[in-house]
Amino acid sequence: MTALTVLLGGVVACQGGNGGDSAVVDPYDPAAVRYGLAPQPHPDVTYQPDVVFVGGGGNAVRSVTDDGLTWRIDPDAKHAEDLALGRVMFLTSRAVGRVVEARRDGGDLAVTIAPVELTEVIRDGSFRTDAPVPLDRPIAYSAGTPAWTVADLPPEPTPSGGTGGGAPIAETGGALPSGVATGGGERVWPGGGAPVGRARLVPVGAPAPRPPAPPARLSGSETAQTGDARLTAECCRDGVAARFDYDDSEIRMSGSVSLLMDRPRGTFDFAISGATITRAEFSITGGAGLRVAVKAATKVGNTRNLSKSLVLPTSFDFPVGTILGVPFSVRVSQSLEIKTAFSAKDGYLEAGGEYSLSGAFGYGYHRPYWGPVSPGGFGVRKSLTNSITGVSVGVSGLVVSYDVKFSVGIGVVGFHAGLYVALRASVGASLGSGAGAPLLACRGAGFGLTLRYGLDYSIPKVVADVLNFFLRTFHTKPIKNRGELGDEHVVLRRSETVPPDAPLCVG
Repeated sequence: MTALTVLLGGVVACQGGNGGDSAVVDPYDPAAVRYGLAPQPHPDVTYQPDVVFVGGGGNAVRSVTDDGLTWRIDPDAKHAEDLALGRVMFLTSRAVGRVVEARRDGGDLAVTIAPVELTEVIRDGSFRTDAPVPLDRPIAYSAGTPAWTVADLPPEPTPSGGTGGGAPIAETGGALPSGVATGGGERVWPGGGAPVGRARLVPVGAPAPRPPAPPARLSGSETAQTGDARLTAECCRDGVAARFDYDDSEIRMSGSVSLLMDRPRGTFDFAISGATITRAEFSITGGAGLRVAVKAATKVGNTRNLSKSLVLPTSFDFPVGTILGVPFSVRVSQSLEIKTAFSAKDGYLEAGGEYSLSGAFGYGYHRPYWGPVSPGGFGVRKSLTNSITGVSVGVSGLVVSYDVKFSVGIGVVGFHAGLYVALRASVGASLGSGAGAPLLACRGAGFGLTLRYGLDYSIPKVVADVLNFFLRTFHTKPIKNRGELGDEHVVLRRSETVPPDAPLCVG
């Protein structure tokens, strides 16, 4: 593997080009904070021919749904009438996507978009940071409590080809949650890709109403309650953290996982030629450690165990400003998988640990070669194994897998098209009954750390499933849960056990 070399260039924080409208250029202007910064054409960037610069930026937006897919905009915005089915709307750094519906609704133009890859917007251009971007002034974007926040993990395949309980730690997925409304009625489309401007609109049935997105705000902490789960996301001066509390009256599980950081910063450099990313370098500095604390309790034992995907519905954006007119941002998002494995009723298990990490993590890509940069300096500050405590007449266990992703690009909450690098930590703890459980040590813990990286995007499968469930109403091509190019690198795998002849394990 090759080392990452970060090449630095110039950040242009101005309008540039010949946009000719009054869109704001300050990424922390109230309109830009809420809806994103406007793009501007630039002579050094070639866009795809179907991209429409609507004009007006955040000032042209009236509202957006919580999933980020339907934007109600000013129909008198400079180029709003040029929006057509199949074209790509580029209104702000967040309001960008392929138009699948545009219709008049009262005094608004309601435009529904499908997520796009970065190369569906930009055909040619080179973009790089002038200096590391400090991750110290986050804008919190919340999706409220969308259907994809909490979902059951798919069953784990058994050797016979059937399914058992739970899924492998290394896999992320989710069954489509029940009760997701799709709306009804036949869709009637304007023919031939005609503009859907003021005089060309064709009435169509709308999907079931979805609530507007909560207001964005300058904040490093957001909490959401969805069903039996309470989720809190935190970011980023001292690190990134996900906290969860789950209680369905039969099973309780709570905890927190934190990527500890010291003044984190991001740098990137990439080039697009002929709608292909030919070079990409992206790194995050400031990694300092990982801390985990979890506990679980059950009333029902092996009658039912927990196996859930938790996608925190808040992302934290750090605007870069515009580079050659493109309003990029660095985004931080998080997800969790939680599982219990109790074999007896009234069981309880608790564990916590802390590990040190150091240095940068990221990757370099020079087509077709990848070069990951992994954090180093791993050390045990607090042993997870030594912390395990609990009460159970049978074997008990729990697993938490934590995914924190950093991306740079454009797009809505849950879907950020650009470059990404993510750390996935998987922590497991088990406790025997003290009566001699077969094939299990009395106390055991496992820790794994994987670096994931790639181009364009990577989203939890459960998010992709729900987006596709909604978008199929518009007969649009389904999105995949990750872009074509990407790889992963195992940073560390570690397991610890207390020997079976330890006093606690003597039956």
